[in-house]
Amino acid sequence: MIFKNDFIRNVNFFFYKKKHLIIYIVIGFLSLVFELFLRKLISEYISSNELFLHTSLLCGILFAFYFNIKFNFNVPKIYLKKSLFYFFTISTFSYLFQYYLKNRIDLSNYSFEEARILISGSFFLIAYFFHTKFSFKENRKVGVAIYANGYEDINKIYNSIGPYPDFIHVDIVDKTMNDKALDPNLSKLEVVKAYWPNHSIETHIMSKNPIVLLKDNILNFSDIIYVHHEINNKNDVIKKIKDKNKIPGLVLHSINEYEDLESIMSGFEQILVLSIKKPGLSGQKFNEKSLNLINRINSVKYRNKITLCVDGGVKSNIINKFISEKVVSGSEVLNNNRPVRKIMMLQTVSRYEK
Repeated sequence: MIFKNDFIRNVNFFFYKKKHLIIYIVIGFLSLVFELFLRKLISEYISSNELFLHTSLLCGILFAFYFNIKFNFNVPKIYLKKSLFYFFTISTFSYLFQYYLKNRIDLSNYSFEEARILISGSFFLIAYFFHTKFSFKENRKVGVAIYANGYEDINKIYNSIGPYPDFIHVDIVDKTMNDKALDPNLSKLEVVKAYWPNHSIETHIMSKNPIVLLKDNILNFSDIIYVHHEINNKNDVIKKIKDKNKIPGLVLHSINEYEDLESIMSGFEQILVLSIKKPGLSGQKFNEKSLNLINRINSVKYRNKITLCVDGGVKSNIINKFISEKVVSGSEVLNNNRPVRKIMMLQTVSRYEK
């Protein structure tokens, strides 16, 4: 029975991982049908000139881009222009190469429409590879928060969410930031990495003196380590993280005012906005003041060099209010009757939905 359940889970996850490709192929086929339909209309009612006929290609590319953004890849708004540029460039070069092949291969037994679908269809996988590397590289990712303070069952959490999150976010909090916090159990970092060996592990240390917590378990099993701007010995903490070839991240708490924001963030590539009022307490509501801080971060001149993560109170009806590359959700996922479905909803909900 256990083997059967594991097999079903693995099969489901395989198709889940391929969902972008499957949707991409469906949209690609529909865009071809749309393009060829327009081409036929143009040739019958406007002109048979090749230049005019190629406008149908442009419409097909825009069709494919729009529906991929709407239903397949959740690209933050600030990257849409770049995404469209890459998508158009890759699609155009793909078409030109296909056009070259068409003139070199004997397809006299096929109509233009049949030849176009045949050749283009065989290029779907190649184009998809380049689109995921360039056009949709900034697809928003969702992490699930796990507290390393002794009371969460990692095995139970894994059985609940499996490998579906894009990354795992580990929260460590001590009494310097929450006087009711339990003592951190740093050995859980190794357990988390064992359950999710292929996922990025991002650790958020909620402490005013995190250097005492920066021990082997955190340094060895974390990929990104977030610390708060207000900590003691900040330079020493960052140096210790970098000396272990880990990535330091900066936490900005939404309840605080940051006058010299650009200077504060300078030198950090990973920024986390803590969007709840009380650090280290699960189940809190999203702090609306976070939106102002997030907008300020998104307005800095070097924004394209920053990866922004929003953590705390993130729900399906909240995620479309702000722009970020990553979001973290804890109780919203773990307390849900269908946690995997909730993860998928957060991964796919469009920022442009009202």
